[in-house]
Amino acid sequence: MKHIAILAILLLAMGKASISGAAPGAEATEHKHGSHPECPLPKSAMDVVVCAMAESPVAKRARLATDQSKSLVDIAGQIPNPEIDIQSAAGRKDGGDASSTDIGLLQPIEWGGRRSARISSAEAQGKILSAEQREVQADLVRETVRNLHRLRQVEIEKSLLKETVETLERIISQQSSRPALTPDQQVTLTVYRMALADAKIKQSEMFEEERKLEHYFHVSTGHSLAELKPVLPAAPTQWPEIPKFAGESSPAIMKAMADRDFALARLSSEKSLVWPQLRLGPMAKLERNSVQNENLYGLRLMMDLPVFNQNGAGRAYANVAVAQSETLIQLTRDEESHERAEQTKVYASAVEALKNSPSVDSILKDFNRSQGAVRRGLIAGSLLIELHRQRSELIHSRNGRELRAIEALWLIHKFDGRIFTEKP
Repeated sequence: MKHIAILAILLLAMGKASISGAAPGAEATEHKHGSHPECPLPKSAMDVVVCAMAESPVAKRARLATDQSKSLVDIAGQIPNPEIDIQSAAGRKDGGDASSTDIGLLQPIEWGGRRSARISSAEAQGKILSAEQREVQADLVRETVRNLHRLRQVEIEKSLLKETVETLERIISQQSSRPALTPDQQVTLTVYRMALADAKIKQSEMFEEERKLEHYFHVSTGHSLAELKPVLPAAPTQWPEIPKFAGESSPAIMKAMADRDFALARLSSEKSLVWPQLRLGPMAKLERNSVQNENLYGLRLMMDLPVFNQNGAGRAYANVAVAQSETLIQLTRDEESHERAEQTKVYASAVEALKNSPSVDSILKDFNRSQGAVRRGLIAGSLLIELHRQRSELIHSRNGRELRAIEALWLIHKFDGRIFTEKP
């Protein structure tokens, strides 16, 4: 029995050890703030935008591709290595031993603009990847600015919902504590409970949206909401006028131009292929036999003859690519010009709606003035619920228009090529 008791104690100890050992592993799978490198603590909303442009996974992937492309020009500019050609034969000639050796050194010579076309093609590839990186960064700026403003709005809407829930819970508690309720009071109490349930559902939806924003900033910047809330941008009070004429080229147009440069470089490369491949260098012919030795020296030239074709098909294909790239530039300009005009209308409509609606501060002031009558019991239950509902819905609708105006404005900044110089 003593041995059995000792064995039981050992098994119990092992079980506790295995449980305690499993806990760290389980915690290691959780996504915690600070688990990866992050930017310095932000001092302004612009710091958050700059951080997202540098630390977001999509930005890092684009930067890696651009960094790799920097070696393309060096690779394209390399000079071909020389070739050595040796032919040797031995046997008997005129009754004696004889041997013959041919030694040649051939250097490939690039002419007709082959090397310069190859370098231009590599430079164009680098421009394409750089333009793609700028487009990725531009979209990150738009998304980060939008999410910063939405996070500010969520904070306000959360506080309003919390106040509504607390008010309804207090009134429901007061009504439920009464010994008896009239039929009208019972119906009113039911309405309060339904309003409370609706407010809590909206709180859950707000929690989900906040978690989504938190995840975005954690992945793109590494910052927690507690670090971001002190630097959130203020609500816009002055909305800028949209200029009639666009500024510099957008990232999409810059990419289309880089594609055109690549097509032109490809055309130059196809034209250079018309020239035959040339290899030139010294040679020596060494002959040995039983009678005499002979050493002959000279030059060797090797080249293909453009007899059957002069790469007409390749040049035609490259010409089509150049024409397509020019068309793509114009199509991109037309598409962005049309979209810019549409976004300008959306922006103007949203700003006009904001100007004609009361500000958040004035809405809250009007609501607070009504609270005195609520505390004195001068407001009917249905009107109280309507007051809270209208306040929340009006602020939510106003925030939606404000967010839409911000999205349209920053999309216009992208089309105008000013997105990297504007501040949130």
